[in-house]
Amino acid sequence: MGKVWLRVLLLGLAFALAIAATFAFAYRAGRRAHAFRAENEPIRAWMSVPFIAHSHHMPAAELFQAIGVEPRRPHDRRSVRRLARDLNRPVPEVIAELQRAIDAARPPGRPPR
Repeated sequence: MGKVWLRVLLLGLAFALAIAATFAFAYRAGRRAHAFRAENEPIRAWMSVPFIAHSHHMPAAELFQAIGVEPRRPHDRRSVRRLARDLNRPVPEVIAELQRAIDAARPPGRPPR
C-alpha cells in the first residue's frame, strides 16, 4: 500500500512540475513576442514619448529634447499627436524628428528597426 501512495505522490509532483514549466515557458514566449512587436513597430501618432523611448531602448529625455519639449511632469504621457498640437506643428514632422533622434542614438553598424 505504501508503494502505491509513493507512486501517486511522485506522479502528482511530476504533473505539477510539468504544468509549472509549461506556464513559465509560455510566459517567457509571450513577453518576447510582445517585445519583438513593440521594437519593430513604427512610430505612430497615438504613442507617447516614454513608450517610444522604451521600445527603442533609450531615455525619454533625449526624445523630448529632440522635439524641443520640456516634459510637464516626470512621467509625461502625452501622445505624439497631442505634443504636435501643443507645438502647433504637423504630426509627421514630429514623428520624423523622433525617428531622426532614434537613428542618431543607434550604435554604428546596428540595423534600423
